[in-house]
Amino acid sequence: MTERVESVRSGALFEEVGQAWQRFGRTIVFDDPATDTPLLRAEGLRFATRYLAAGALLSMELADPMYPEFGRWADTTCSWGIDNPDLIYTLAAVSGDRTYRISGDRGTAHYFDIQVHSPHFCEAPDYRINSNIDSRSLVADADGSFELLLGPERPNGYTGNWLTIDAAAESLCVRQVFSDWVAERPANLVIECVDAVYPPPTALSEADVAARAERLVRWLDKAGTFWDQQCKLSLNAPANSLAFTPLSESAWGGFQNQAYGMGSFHCAPDEAVILEFTPPNCHYWSFGLGNWYWETVNWFSRQSSLNHLQARLDDDGVFRAVIAHRDPGVPNWLDTGGHTHGTVNGRLLLTDGVPSPTMRLVPFEDVRKYLPEATPTVTVAERTEQIRARRRSAHLRNSH
Repeated sequence: MTERVESVRSGALFEEVGQAWQRFGRTIVFDDPATDTPLLRAEGLRFATRYLAAGALLSMELADPMYPEFGRWADTTCSWGIDNPDLIYTLAAVSGDRTYRISGDRGTAHYFDIQVHSPHFCEAPDYRINSNIDSRSLVADADGSFELLLGPERPNGYTGNWLTIDAAAESLCVRQVFSDWVAERPANLVIECVDAVYPPPTALSEADVAARAERLVRWLDKAGTFWDQQCKLSLNAPANSLAFTPLSESAWGGFQNQAYGMGSFHCAPDEAVILEFTPPNCHYWSFGLGNWYWETVNWFSRQSSLNHLQARLDDDGVFRAVIAHRDPGVPNWLDTGGHTHGTVNGRLLLTDGVPSPTMRLVPFEDVRKYLPEATPTVTVAERTEQIRARRRSAHLRNSH
């Protein structure tokens, strides 16, 4: 009997998974009275279950490269890793020595990207982008239907969409970026290994489950430490500041061709932060707020994020947002969700420049003194309807 099989039969691996989740609790324990609040304690316990649930899905369920399937690893019910409210994220297992077919309907998302990881995404930070293809080069029919083959070697005579992957490939991620939450439609996709036989020849084995559980332990320990460190980099940035990274820094394993902005906000209930940003020439941009655990603040029920289509630019072409605890009655409000200290996250996709946003702390009652006179007023009734429409659009998209 192998060591892996014995670890399953004896229950030792079950114990190790439980211990790893307990160790993960180090990311939600507070010693500083300045940060140990009822809200953060509640969000911390919820986050621990979310991160475990995401890892169980990625490591245990979406783990068969012979019979892969797509599953969502971040959405309205499972926020982690500062997920982007404008995206649908799906992942499937692959193996670098096999060929796969992805087919279906591409949908009408503003941007569509498929990237392969080597090794598996769960091995963060020790993975990289193997290869990718996006909506600029993916050929689809007029109705959005397409076929994509990916593998170590292009089949003889095949002239369609193709993506070469190397021997270390273990997972594949599809990102769909939505700018218009109402009008744009998600994709319908199927992935299959081209030489799979049906029905599957064997049942789930103890050794296979053990390998998956071991990956889950690494997700909780090593990857959990990495994501926590990334979050703390933002939280520990100078108060009310944000800086964009070079595009090249996304190449290791982020969203290819995207520059990330990372920073923090500090804002008391009677204060506000004015964020100013002049958009460069780019395909997409957005800003959003995150909490202590790098969860995006309840984006489906609060206006905690805005993208290039949702935002209002002033006459001088500048995006001015107000980060505040209560509604300042202006279009570009970013709701803190009750947090006095959190992260600010920007994204620039296919950009020709990386600008430097500014952030200024001001008294809440003086917000309009720092905005152009032409800034419209948003009434309570109008905001209520905006949030209702936002929530409806988010849930319709994510239930697709």
